[in-house]
Amino acid sequence: MKVLIVSRYVDPDSIGVNKNVVLQAKSLQEDFGVDIEILTWPLNDLWTGPLPNQIAEVPALKVVRGGLTYRVFKAPLEWNEIAGGNVISEAAWEAAVTYGMQLLQSLTPDIVHLQHRHGLWWLLDSAQRLGIPTVYTNHDWGIACLRTVLVMGNNVLCDGQVAVDKCAKCVVSGRGFVGRANETLVQYKTVRQFLPMLERTLLRDMLRQRGIVRYSAQQRSAKNYTRATRVLSKLSHCFTPSEFGRQFFTQLGAPPDRITVMPWYHDLVKIEKSIIPEQLFTITYIGRVSPEKGIHLIFDALEKIHDAGPMQLRIAGTNTSKYCTELKAKYPSKVGGTIVEWLGWVEVEPLLNSTDVVIIPSVWIDNTPLSLVEALSYQVPVIATRVPPIEDLVIDNKNGYLAEFMSVSSLTDAIRCAVSQKDHIRSGQIEFPQIKTVKEYMQVVVDTYQSIFRSFVRALR
Repeated sequence: MKVLIVSRYVDPDSIGVNKNVVLQAKSLQEDFGVDIEILTWPLNDLWTGPLPNQIAEVPALKVVRGGLTYRVFKAPLEWNEIAGGNVISEAAWEAAVTYGMQLLQSLTPDIVHLQHRHGLWWLLDSAQRLGIPTVYTNHDWGIACLRTVLVMGNNVLCDGQVAVDKCAKCVVSGRGFVGRANETLVQYKTVRQFLPMLERTLLRDMLRQRGIVRYSAQQRSAKNYTRATRVLSKLSHCFTPSEFGRQFFTQLGAPPDRITVMPWYHDLVKIEKSIIPEQLFTITYIGRVSPEKGIHLIFDALEKIHDAGPMQLRIAGTNTSKYCTELKAKYPSKVGGTIVEWLGWVEVEPLLNSTDVVIIPSVWIDNTPLSLVEALSYQVPVIATRVPPIEDLVIDNKNGYLAEFMSVSSLTDAIRCAVSQKDHIRSGQIEFPQIKTVKEYMQVVVDTYQSIFRSFVRALR
């Protein structure tokens, strides 16, 4: 059985990025002896291999990194719907699917497993047209939500129900002045005909950076919905970390009996608590320091707290973005009465063993964040946003403290509540959910692969 994972590129040796695919591929290969390759289109800046003009189209270039085999392909940028926030045209989709079929025929996988859909999910269509079984693991909601985060344009949480008219209105309401003007203009046929000509000029990169679209939000939402329901209804299996995910993909046609809800995993190193009685109450954020993670809300909340006693806030994550630079300039070492430490990327284990709570102020329907799973595996309570995937694992005032979406006052209350229970938190008497190891998680995946493969072979006889 040969499995082809389709994913954005992640180097095995990289730090500070989502390494789910690398961890899963290594486990499949080393723990279960599965013949595994990773098909990737190096759209991000993590790729350090041959330049795109050195990569053959078919078959994809074979690159071995950290013992894992990558198959790297190149493709026209217009096949990447991330660029400019566009949904790719029907002609581009068909061209991409045809190209994908050629790729898959050259690689001959028995199962195609899509992990990161960014600019790649047309490969599900390619595999299905060839009769190759397909599996999907969702990391976000972009396969059906054009805003990808399930937050409405007016900054209200979406209910997760997908409908073309509703989604189109949401997309338009969330755009700025230029974006709304663009949305209005593309309703006219002459403008739609003119924009492709502009994209063939030196203005192309500027147009993409500004998120200029060629089709109306209604047309884009309709195209996206049609494609999503088509490929999801033909899946052999879907893995999602939350019950919310099950409901979300079921409404889009994924067969309910082919969906497995399974939270992410973490290989625990060693629980060796190093908090001493006189240590300040310690709040730790671990992850990417970017706007969608809501780190600014932590500072807004801490500015309002003057009566909870001395505390320290540690920020662990990449700190080179403009967003992070501005926060560091505003709060270099203190916010209100709280000491602030900017750590950059550091080892997670010592952090989790020396913190009172981990804080996760998500400003989207965060798909069971890895920092949450890591914290719970180390028996560290969390302060987190009350969104469905997080509520699957966090019980308010039991193993964590939930704050309402985008509410600084609610986050302030959650922090105060945690501080007031410092002795209880440090007592070691809190019950935490059981977190799977990578191998335990992948055992379920391998069992599913084998069931799919057996059914596929029987169908061919």
